[in-house]
Amino acid sequence: MGFGNREPPALKEAFGVTFRMMFREEWRQNVDFAKRRNILMFPVMLALFSLILTVGLRFLTGEVLIDPDSEQQAFSWDQLKFFLHAGMFMFALSMGSFAFIGRVMVSQRAGGKNYLLASPAMQPLDLATNYFAYYVKEVCYYILLLLTPTVAGMAMGILLESYSGLSTPLVWASLPVVFFALTATLAQGLALSFLGSALFSRGGHWTWTIPAVGIGTALLFALEVLPLQMLILGMHYQFTHAHWVPLIAFPLAFGLAFIGSHLVPADFEVHVSSKTELYGPIHSRLPFLGSGTLRILVAKDLVDLWRSRTLVKMLVSFTVPLLFLLLLAWLVDFAAFPIPFNLLSYAPFLGFFGFQFYSWLNGMDPPDFLNGLPVSVPQLLRAKVVVYFLITTWISVLFLIAMGVMLDQVWALPAALIVMLANSVYIVSLTAFLMGLRPNKAIFDVSIMGWFYLGTIVPLLGLFLLSFTQGDMTIYENWGEQVREQGLNATTAVLVEVDDNPDPARGLKGILLVSAAITILGLAFQLMLSRRWGRAAFEN
Repeated sequence: MGFGNREPPALKEAFGVTFRMMFREEWRQNVDFAKRRNILMFPVMLALFSLILTVGLRFLTGEVLIDPDSEQQAFSWDQLKFFLHAGMFMFALSMGSFAFIGRVMVSQRAGGKNYLLASPAMQPLDLATNYFAYYVKEVCYYILLLLTPTVAGMAMGILLESYSGLSTPLVWASLPVVFFALTATLAQGLALSFLGSALFSRGGHWTWTIPAVGIGTALLFALEVLPLQMLILGMHYQFTHAHWVPLIAFPLAFGLAFIGSHLVPADFEVHVSSKTELYGPIHSRLPFLGSGTLRILVAKDLVDLWRSRTLVKMLVSFTVPLLFLLLLAWLVDFAAFPIPFNLLSYAPFLGFFGFQFYSWLNGMDPPDFLNGLPVSVPQLLRAKVVVYFLITTWISVLFLIAMGVMLDQVWALPAALIVMLANSVYIVSLTAFLMGLRPNKAIFDVSIMGWFYLGTIVPLLGLFLLSFTQGDMTIYENWGEQVREQGLNATTAVLVEVDDNPDPARGLKGILLVSAAITILGLAFQLMLSRRWGRAAFEN
């Protein structure tokens, strides 16, 4: 019997088995890098973090005051809900652009390796069914990995109130609302991102229409022409508790994903395009890298980025969260917040956003072929770090300048640039040292993740706390004294001014000291790459 005229099975026939196999494939890919117990520890740690945050809500919502004379003591519930759903929505948008990766998987497949998402190129499977099943798998995967542990941690925080003197503003009835609201936000963000990437992948006028629509929509909400709750239905449900909202939000999200699955181009062929000579001109413009292997690898990566047309996608993934923060600064009066955000508060987080860009660099092209060349894994890792700085530094500088003008804090720009560059060196070097060539999988290995979060949160928190106090640590000293006297039930920590005009230079000393320390650590991680990855083989 021939198979040439075999028709792909319909959605109702193939969806169930495709979804199950994709879920198993997701598990296999993660277990392939990290041990099973390490993957399962990820939701456990997330639940513990949620528990700590739930107990700490009393500090954020006003039960513990900072300055009794100030008008606003803490974040309002509306502000917390806004940031919770805005963060989840941005995360979903960044993870939903999987319409791009089908062709990439076909072009990068190696002996024995294959992926279900790319199987319609070689098997009688329906492309739309495959992509819709992949979307549903992503929603379920993140519900199990992120949302369920988060809500479980909240439940443990409420339960802890019965066995200790700690109190939390949450109640049991709020948990189902939080779960379904966040699920709706997650599903909608993934669906919109998938639909946009499906249209973008069709090329033509969609390559500029989709970014224009995205920026235009963001401006409408930033200028308060439209309320953000009209866009993020899960946020609307969180604010209103109107139980009809999920009945609309979930069918809408899955409907958009279903439409997107039929818009993905049914073309997995690797397109061959001719371009002018690129390697020579790029290599000649990198004399500051010397004449050794590093210069060759950096030039090769830059050529690959340009020829594969991946650079635009990577720049968008890096600039979207920065643009969101910029629009947020435009929309919100940070001076009215209980924590006085400023330019120095933002600078440390720019390096943290680079993690996703570094992940893109390592997922661009399988490095397996380098096993037959006189190149080592540490050399390639150092080249990836250099490429990261060459492509992203100018974007971060422009963002800081724009944020400084918007916040009327141009005077802090030199210090903010130092903090941004120091933290970028540190975060990317730490990522390369801990995760090597597979950061997307390594982040789910709890043995690596624990060190990564410890290594990032400590300096970020230190720089953040130093930034908004400008070095005046009286607020922490007085709060600590209140806690020592009254325990965690302390209700007030009075802010006492040591000087009406504290010397700004005194505050910058601490900030610059931390920046210098993490820069030295980043350079040390670069030197230790050979010890950790010197004997590793190239694999992806």
